[in-house]
Amino acid sequence: MVARIESEDVGSSTHEKAITDALNAIDGVQEVNIENGAIHVTCDPLRTTEKKIEESIRASENSVTSATNTETPGPDTAPGPAATRERTPRE
Repeated sequence: MVARIESEDVGSSTHEKAITDALNAIDGVQEVNIENGAIHVTCDPLRTTEKKIEESIRASENSVTSATNTETPGPDTAPGPAATRERTPRE
């Protein structure tokens, strides 16, 4: 999952470091990027939630003005080995 979070505090290097440090401490957060006035957090949705991410930003004494989930990986839809294997003469 990739969460896009807007904060009034983005733009200040002190606030951005506090946000980045807080988010990197969350189990399941894989990457944090701050660009184009927003915080982009790539994380494992099985290990953390958007709510935990927002709470962590607020706990670091920074604001959250909006949050959206920009990408949620779905199940792998590519055919697996069972779908592509050839039948043997015994089958």
